[in-house]
Amino acid sequence: MNIEIRPYERRDFDQVRLICIATDNRPARSETRRTFVLKTYCDYYIETEPRNCFVAVDLDADPGGGKVAGYILCAEDYEDYAKNFAKNYLPKIKETGWMNSVMVRAEVRVFGRHAAFFPAHMHIDILPAYQRQGVGGRLVDTLVAHLKAKKIKGVMLIVGSKNIKGCSFYRKYGFSEIGKIGSGIEFGLDL
Repeated sequence: MNIEIRPYERRDFDQVRLICIATDNRPARSETRRTFVLKTYCDYYIETEPRNCFVAVDLDADPGGGKVAGYILCAEDYEDYAKNFAKNYLPKIKETGWMNSVMVRAEVRVFGRHAAFFPAHMHIDILPAYQRQGVGGRLVDTLVAHLKAKKIKGVMLIVGSKNIKGCSFYRKYGFSEIGKIGSGIEFGLDL
């Protein structure tokens, strides 16, 4: 495989959203579930902070521009994220159900709880056929270099505690466990 990591471009929009749905830990069979997943974990980042998003493309699968095999999405500053997300995305999430809204508000508060040390947070997803081949490490390397160049002092994420491969990857990469929320583990990386 000829995998290239590059900045997210507008032409990647549909592929990134499809990967977000395809890698959800629960099948997104309903439109309500798809809306919830996309508004919570994808759309804010690619619509509001595309400069902080990167994709892994398989140039062998599509030499014309690459098939997106995975992505890393990031909000670089908690305060900006929280204001914009609350105004433009939380109302759409609330439409998918009151409990979804409560859960997402709690997640946003977790990011805020750690913002003094980890002002940025990220989401990463890779299609199963491309996992365990170094793509995740290359995506994180790219984001870390990007954030360091911007003098961001730390990045965090939340991963499900049952995601054994994910937890192992973050620990191996150098992330430290900084807390827990429900069935999720909060990881942070000093930059």
